[in-house]
Amino acid sequence: MKKTVFATEGINLYACCMALVMMFLITFFSGCQDHRDPETPDSSLPTNVLYIENNVAVDNQNAILAYRRGGDGTLTALAGSPFATGGKGVSNPTQKLGPDDSDQCIAQSEDKKRLFAVNSGSNTIAVFNVAADGSLAPVTGSPFASGGINPTSVSVAGNKLYVVNKNDDPLQPNPAKPNYTVLTIETDGRLTPLAGSTIETAASVSPGQAHLAPGKRLLFGADFLAFMLPTPIGSLRAFTVGEDGKLAPTAGTPITISGMGGALGLWAHPLQNVLYVGHPLEGMIGVYSYDSNTGALTFQTKVMAGKAVCWLRVNKTGTRLYALVSGENRVAVYDLTNPLAPANVQFLDLKNSGPSYEVPMAGAFTTSEPFHEELSPDEKYLYVINQHTNPDFTISGNYNYLHTLVVGTNGQISEPGEPLQIPVDKTVRPQGIVVY
Repeated sequence: MKKTVFATEGINLYACCMALVMMFLITFFSGCQDHRDPETPDSSLPTNVLYIENNVAVDNQNAILAYRRGGDGTLTALAGSPFATGGKGVSNPTQKLGPDDSDQCIAQSEDKKRLFAVNSGSNTIAVFNVAADGSLAPVTGSPFASGGINPTSVSVAGNKLYVVNKNDDPLQPNPAKPNYTVLTIETDGRLTPLAGSTIETAASVSPGQAHLAPGKRLLFGADFLAFMLPTPIGSLRAFTVGEDGKLAPTAGTPITISGMGGALGLWAHPLQNVLYVGHPLEGMIGVYSYDSNTGALTFQTKVMAGKAVCWLRVNKTGTRLYALVSGENRVAVYDLTNPLAPANVQFLDLKNSGPSYEVPMAGAFTTSEPFHEELSPDEKYLYVINQHTNPDFTISGNYNYLHTLVVGTNGQISEPGEPLQIPVDKTVRPQGIVVY
């Protein structure tokens, strides 16, 4: 009898101990799941989310605006948006050429788990972890020094971030030269300078883009206002990307653009060694072939586009080119059956152009001008940021808009809905688009 009682009590004691151990383990692992290391990016990615930058030129007011994309492409503000970048944007009180002439102002890491954004007015780059719900959390130490004055464009290749420091901020007069530089993306998201990677360009040329070609062994740049120097120089740049990530200028560059003006807006064909270049003062798109090893550029032709054509995108299959004709508030679509001879197939006038205003020696421009564009991952939608460019801020209305364009099966576009008013003042010019 005593032996039986002893065995029963032992079993009960063992069961109680095991229950306590299991409760501890459940509590411990639940705690691990609820308290992720903030430096570890989320293992899953958001879907149907779009990010733009408000570009507010006030200390600590620059931010990323996040939107949920509906099944029809329409946009609604994401919970928690805006997400502060810890810096400020660039101001352009006279709406002059240069300060806002940039592309690729925000960028994804290659695994899409981090987002990089310029603080153009405070000379830093913000870095965010991207959560599965689309919310953004700055990595520890963000923002980080950009390696120059007035960063405006960023591109990613592996663990390297390529940065254009424009040095054309009216509120930051500085004798430093603009530059192209490289930052290392550390495993925790911090940005550190890559020693010996900075390449200066000439003062006052207002470089606007760092565009990596497919394969990411070449980088193209646009020193937009180089043609306006007292002694004009070339504005179209090419660099090779070394094994260490450093840039080396291609012999013979920068290239001088024939006719009027400089290069503004670059995009490489995804399958062929062809670079498309906006020639805004001519209203044309330049077509260049390039050597895949050296980056050497060869001019092929120009095609008509329209007043102040700048910003360009090509779809993944290389069949369509989308060009923003900024001065006329329209998008031009080109067939790329022959990549060296784009053929125009459509002009789409965007909604809500606003009143026109005169630009000396250039004629009438619309108040609302398309300045940034990006295709959705499935390429069913093209999103376009329009900026309020009229220097007369007394006019009625705010013409900063985000347009949702539907891409048809033939690659042509339509705008069935109304554009979204971007929540910034008319004196602010929002920029940059990343789409998930």
